[in-house]
Amino acid sequence: MKKRLTVALLAACIAGVSPTAKATTMVQLSTHQMVDAADTIVRGTITEVWAEEDENGVVWTRAQLEVSETYKGDPSQVAVVIDQVGGQFGRNVSIVVGGAKFSAGEEGVFFLEQLGSGRISTIGMSQGKYTLRLDPYSRKTIAQRFNPAPGQHFDHRFLPLPDEDKRLFLTDLEATIQARVKAGWDGKAIPGTSIERLQRINAKEIVR
Repeated sequence: MKKRLTVALLAACIAGVSPTAKATTMVQLSTHQMVDAADTIVRGTITEVWAEEDENGVVWTRAQLEVSETYKGDPSQVAVVIDQVGGQFGRNVSIVVGGAKFSAGEEGVFFLEQLGSGRISTIGMSQGKYTLRLDPYSRKTIAQRFNPAPGQHFDHRFLPLPDEDKRLFLTDLEATIQARVKAGWDGKAIPGTSIERLQRINAKEIVR
């Protein structure tokens, strides 16, 4: 990973931009933990991806998502903008290891949380995004997580097919999500979020 990151930064320097790299520690979350920690869980299609720089000079990649189905959260929501720190805006390049990547036309299932700034991001960085694609063998829809190397261009149309024993089908992922939403949060702590927040966003499940 260190070698790949160095290559990505060198390429950016050659291109005449000013790269910064952010190392992150990604705590592995179970599907149940992601369901409990998410404000919203939706299925939808990315229609546009762009980058912006905030008032502090931090680059954010933004993705417009058209919602087709809601598993948790406000069912009337038809669109949402997903923010992920990192990306390129002019000569300002920020590479975040483990961040979610998006491409226009990509259909997926998204576990989303509202940050303190008001921005909406994926739970657990790239863990909170499943790209949907057709399995050419079973002809069923696969829900696939893929974390490209730092600086690697992402295009959902060219993801490597998971090994047969590692394929997760959409129907199974949906069943797990729906069962957990119905059962409700179990009261256990989840890395990266507070008990107070978990109580608030899962209030209906707690008092059911």
